[in-house]
Amino acid sequence: MIGFPKILHQLHLFEEEGVPYAADLDKARVVELSAVMLDILKLAETQTDDVIVETLSASYKEEDISGAFERFAELEREGLLFNRGEDLERSLATESKWRKLLVAIPGINVDSFFDIETLSAGTNMALAHMITHLTKYADLHFTGSRNRKITDGVYEVDIGIGDLVRLRSKIAETYYGILTLHQEHDRWLLPLYRHPEFPPILVQNHAPRGHGGQAINSMLRHYAAMRDWDGFTAPSDYVRDFYSEYVWDPSFFNTLRNGVDATLFKPMEKMVAKKEIAAEVGDDRIESVPTVGYLSRVQSEKGASVYVKLAELNPHLIFLIAGPNMGRYASRKLPDNLVYIGFHPRERLPLIYNAFDVYCFMSMSGEETFGLTVLEAMACGVPPIVPNFDGVPSVVGDAGLVANAENFDHDIATFVSYPCPVDFSEKINTLLNNADMWQVLSEKARQRAALFTWDKTARRIVRLFEELHQKKKLANPNRLLNVFTPTQPSEDNARRGEGTSPLQYMSLVLSMNAHYERCLMRDAAYPLSVEDGVALSILKNHTTREVEALLAALIPDETQARTTLKRVRGLIDGTA
Repeated sequence: MIGFPKILHQLHLFEEEGVPYAADLDKARVVELSAVMLDILKLAETQTDDVIVETLSASYKEEDISGAFERFAELEREGLLFNRGEDLERSLATESKWRKLLVAIPGINVDSFFDIETLSAGTNMALAHMITHLTKYADLHFTGSRNRKITDGVYEVDIGIGDLVRLRSKIAETYYGILTLHQEHDRWLLPLYRHPEFPPILVQNHAPRGHGGQAINSMLRHYAAMRDWDGFTAPSDYVRDFYSEYVWDPSFFNTLRNGVDATLFKPMEKMVAKKEIAAEVGDDRIESVPTVGYLSRVQSEKGASVYVKLAELNPHLIFLIAGPNMGRYASRKLPDNLVYIGFHPRERLPLIYNAFDVYCFMSMSGEETFGLTVLEAMACGVPPIVPNFDGVPSVVGDAGLVANAENFDHDIATFVSYPCPVDFSEKINTLLNNADMWQVLSEKARQRAALFTWDKTARRIVRLFEELHQKKKLANPNRLLNVFTPTQPSEDNARRGEGTSPLQYMSLVLSMNAHYERCLMRDAAYPLSVEDGVALSILKNHTTREVEALLAALIPDETQARTTLKRVRGLIDGTA
């Protein structure tokens, strides 16, 4: 027996030359069926095994029904036709960690997180490291297309993004939280916020602005839709500070710093590193001339054009570039002191960093909340020089130099800043011409990098989910009843000449809630301002952040608008 009833995948049933088939739209597979299998599928979602056998026994032989059940069992093991996200405990034996987290990141191959050489973006690398360390504290289940164990504490489960709302009760029973990544073009998360059954949702954000305002607008939509027990994470305090200019409650933005593997990234004999790189690229100058380093994609938004200018300004130094390729710069005449040293696997990156005397981080995009390569260079004892924008200076602290940058109020074509080549040049020369300063910053860089560990990142995620669960316990629905009404001014007000209209308008909050329970002091209708009443009414079906947007539009004085929302929330919480 197979264990019907079961939830079917999205199936399209059809016949071809008299043979029935099922097209499994979730798995993009076509399965040939027998007549008895086709009839079983029609009963699969509502009837038990015994009922199906009894129902079909008048039309089919016992061995045909038994054979159909055996074939369905084979298909189930392949993840086909049914059992999408159902009965997780039976279909996937999980380890006995104390909590399980559902990781939903559509568009990214799950296996890539465990083969870091396939990852190029810093965001994905950071996620891969975080996931590895998070398994110390929870089992991780990735949404996917089949049930399987990937590695210790990490599983793929047969739950698609489109299944989440349907399976929300099951997900609430199984998972302590949902971890995902903000991608501005995604809309799939927004419906999830409407369901209180879901556990807390943490949305990691690595691009606070950019793309002509699209990133900001997407973030604000999620902020408005989130429940009181959801939140964002970002690698630096900068994101919270940045969004505090846009929102009333920046507590939704939580800092989740990246880490570094200090056992891999560590200082080594600099001349040994330089000699090896010089031999590989055939340029002996690397051994004898001070070197400046750049490790990134060689693209405009990563500061490649500014880096070329630095090389032109400093012909007495060697400027090394390590990246996948030279891109459009490969066809340009570049300064002789700019040397491309190729693309290297991750285990060789410490050698590359150690061949640099100074590391320059030149990125100008709105997606630099941290600068993972800066931390890796620091762990190798290489002093960094970074532009004064976004979250990167907070990583460096006093262990490097911060150069001037022209920061833009609004991004333009994903650029949010322009690092000053002249100031970068001056700081590079200051550092290379002062051996004592270089030594002090080298030691500070190594010591500061040691403070950033992936284990701290993992433990921070667990603590954040615990805090969000506390918020969920404190969340109160709005059940107070209120009405809006015109009212005639009192004689005293009219006698004093207050008001120019024969009518005034107000909202009345009744002394009962939607369950007809008396929840205020006496049996009366309490007068509220229209603004208070609007907020109270809207909060019945919308989030506090949505009401924030409404009041900000209706009340010109922001202080008054904030006070209104605070007052109404207090009334709701006090009468829960």
